[in-house]
Amino acid sequence: MMKRSNFLKSILALTLTLALSLALALPALGAEPGFLNFQTKVSTYTDGMFPDVPKTWYTTYVAAVYELGLMKGDAEGGFRPDYGVTLAETLTIAARLHKLYHTGSADFTQGYPWYQVYVDYCRENGIQTAEIADCDGIAAKRSEFAAILSRALPASALPAINDIPDGQIPDVPADSAEIYMLYRAGILTGNDEYGTFLPDSDIRRSEVSAVVSRMAFRSLRVEVTLTSKPAYPVLKEGERQDDAYFSDAAMMGNSLVDGMMLCCGIPMSYFGKTSGTVRMNRLSELLLKTYGKVYIQLGINDIGGSIDNFIEGYRSILAQIRAAMPEADIYVMAITPVTKTRSAEGVFTMEKIKTYNAALYTLAEEEQCWYLDCCTPLCDAEGYLPAAYGGWDGSPHLSNDGYRAWAEVIRTHYAE
Repeated sequence: MMKRSNFLKSILALTLTLALSLALALPALGAEPGFLNFQTKVSTYTDGMFPDVPKTWYTTYVAAVYELGLMKGDAEGGFRPDYGVTLAETLTIAARLHKLYHTGSADFTQGYPWYQVYVDYCRENGIQTAEIADCDGIAAKRSEFAAILSRALPASALPAINDIPDGQIPDVPADSAEIYMLYRAGILTGNDEYGTFLPDSDIRRSEVSAVVSRMAFRSLRVEVTLTSKPAYPVLKEGERQDDAYFSDAAMMGNSLVDGMMLCCGIPMSYFGKTSGTVRMNRLSELLLKTYGKVYIQLGINDIGGSIDNFIEGYRSILAQIRAAMPEADIYVMAITPVTKTRSAEGVFTMEKIKTYNAALYTLAEEEQCWYLDCCTPLCDAEGYLPAAYGGWDGSPHLSNDGYRAWAEVIRTHYAE
């Protein structure tokens, strides 16, 4: 049997161990005491209490913010999930969230105008420092809402759970520290696999409820792994692709495309004719089937007309292809070069071709598709198509060697 003295020593040792463990744990627990204030409900949410809130992705968030008193319904008894919020309403939510975290209460005594007490509170607590004229009449942009809400809780309450480097979000500059902090904390997740934020668009109340709920409840924060968005429209040179890569590919364009079909050896579907015929007939044929890769070659027959009309017609073609095949990689191919002799004749000049290709590059960038430069690699040191690559008839068509050289550009430049 253990002696009493030894028993007391064991108890004392255990007590000291527990006390030390608690002492070490207290800073971690005490660093964010404000989260305990989010455990007390001031209202009870019941299914169907807002007729315009169905059981959908934001239902849980609406219930959470309503029960904390951070967001409420309108005078008609609805939540208005698809409505935007004003800057005044944004400051109101931020003030309530901040005060609840720090004091345990989100109550304010309203004056005139109704939002002034919230504006004053936000200014006093560093949530909003800039002057806002008529903040009740200005819709809050997503970027503005995120910046204000990021200051409603201390940084210690927003630890990173996601690894998102500065600059990875496609439409958010690398120096937008407040927005990146909310992404890393799992408060914001973006609108697609790339994390696209749409900073200049209005934010809806359904989205607001999600952001505010995640601020208050760490269990609702979301772990995400963003996919790096393709850097349209530039293609880097890669390993040469074999024939199997093009099994789901199609090429549409002018008579040069017919030459590619006959001479290049790339097994894909071809839809070629003159540019006008392509737009009227071959496009409709192309759209009858879904492809994974679509190459478009237009322009050499159009460089004598209006470049603006050409680009808008091209844009229409891209829109129709994307609507029919949203997952396809679309390649806008540059107009191929011509020989120095052909350029000197004054119709198909390299100067015009370069101008059109610059416009095609911009178009590809705007429409977020790939620009395949099949002009520069086919030019000689002077910037013209070598005579060996020129067609036998002196036209912009290519020789067999020219088509094969073009095909090599296609095989080595592709979306990874």
